[in-house]
Amino acid sequence: MGVALAGVLAAAALWSFGAAGLLLASVLLGLAAARAALPVAALGPLAVRSRWVDVLTCLVLGVSTAVLAVVAPGGLRG
Repeated sequence: MGVALAGVLAAAALWSFGAAGLLLASVLLGLAAARAALPVAALGPLAVRSRWVDVLTCLVLGVSTAVLAVVAPGGLRG
């Protein structure tokens, strides 16, 4: 998780916040998939609430972050 967030910060510094936003969205969608597929013992602090609430929260945050990264002025263009 820390490596993924460091990658998001590096993408924001080197390219654009749009690219960093899409990378952050992919991290959130990956977390949703991990929460849906893995058992609670393998997730550690990611398993906070019930499974469907965690998956739905990560999905909503991931999709909305991707949409905002694409439609924001200067998002993918730098």
